[in-house]
Amino acid sequence: MSSEPGSTVAQNANKSVLVNPILSRSVHEPNRAATPLELFYDLVYVVAIAFLAGQLHHSLTDWHHVQMSILMYFWIFWCIWWPWNTYTFFASGYDTDDAQFRLASFMQMIGVIIIAIGIKPAFQSQDFMLIMLGYVVMRIPYILMWLKVARDDEGSRRVALRYAIGVFIVQCGWTLTVLFYQSWTAWVLLLIAELLVPWFAERSTDKGKNTKYHPEHLEERMGLLTIIVLGESILASVNAFDSAFKSFTPELGMSISGALLILFSMWWLYFDDKVEHELHNEKNTFIWAYGHYFVFAAAAAVGALISVCVDSVTDHGHISVAYATLGLGISISVYLVAVWVCHDYILKKKGTKGRELLILAVVVMVLSIVTKNVLLIGLAFAALNATRLYRRHKEFLLSA
Repeated sequence: MSSEPGSTVAQNANKSVLVNPILSRSVHEPNRAATPLELFYDLVYVVAIAFLAGQLHHSLTDWHHVQMSILMYFWIFWCIWWPWNTYTFFASGYDTDDAQFRLASFMQMIGVIIIAIGIKPAFQSQDFMLIMLGYVVMRIPYILMWLKVARDDEGSRRVALRYAIGVFIVQCGWTLTVLFYQSWTAWVLLLIAELLVPWFAERSTDKGKNTKYHPEHLEERMGLLTIIVLGESILASVNAFDSAFKSFTPELGMSISGALLILFSMWWLYFDDKVEHELHNEKNTFIWAYGHYFVFAAAAAVGALISVCVDSVTDHGHISVAYATLGLGISISVYLVAVWVCHDYILKKKGTKGRELLILAVVVMVLSIVTKNVLLIGLAFAALNATRLYRRHKEFLLSA
């Protein structure tokens, strides 16, 4: 997934509103931002993620098949995240904003809706038929768009064909295994194959002819989905607070305060750095893009676990406060490590600056195990944000 300069783009001010050649867009477009279509496209993922987080919440609160529920959560979240990721990168490189691209996007949205409907049977009984059907619906327009790139853009032809063929082969594998041979071993191998398709397609022997992605646009798109997922977590938390408020206790008040500190601090830490200038490196782009799976999955899990913590404090579930807080600590720690990979590691931060998030992850785990106190975890988050603010203000004063 390269974003190196050098692409030639046909910029036609009088382009058709119906169908245009799909040509590689310039990585130097100024002020490239998410389009209204991309924002609309993201809304179907709001539904899918909310459905999945709800399943995790109820399963943990009821203490029902916990290990399988955690496995299914991360597995199904991958099924949701992966098509969003592939669509986002394709749009960054080739969005034509005409009728053909809009209709192809709508068709993929229908596929995501089918996936959302299939989350409950997949989570509860490992029935992936609807999710597989949703993938088929999504991938028909996705493959056709890559084939059109191969026809229209000579410089991208080989890469586009590798994408189209790779996705088609892997989708055939998913379909056959779901229909005839449901095996976790086969599914894990297919997941690995999915992740390798972009690597295979972009490993072009014709250097300079791999796909060009706009770093600023990609950073904004990842940031927008992070906001969406954190918004889901706030909604889940507010719903839990509302249902528990009739039996308000000081302990519940501390949990609510800690939860809000955690969610606000998660947003603050994520948007504290910009990495767009590091995404001209293909290796960095792969690490950054795939690392966001853990950012998104962990952020959504935090919302579910906050709800679980509220249920445990108010005795509305079968899970203990200790296990609920431990689950929250693990989710937060995964989020922190993922943000460290996507930001601090990519930016090559040195010294204490490069280890702050990892240290906070350890502190969160210790607090969740020893104190079982959500408020203390939130205060640890706030302390790191305050430390960063003080350091930057001091640097500002010295440079003034």
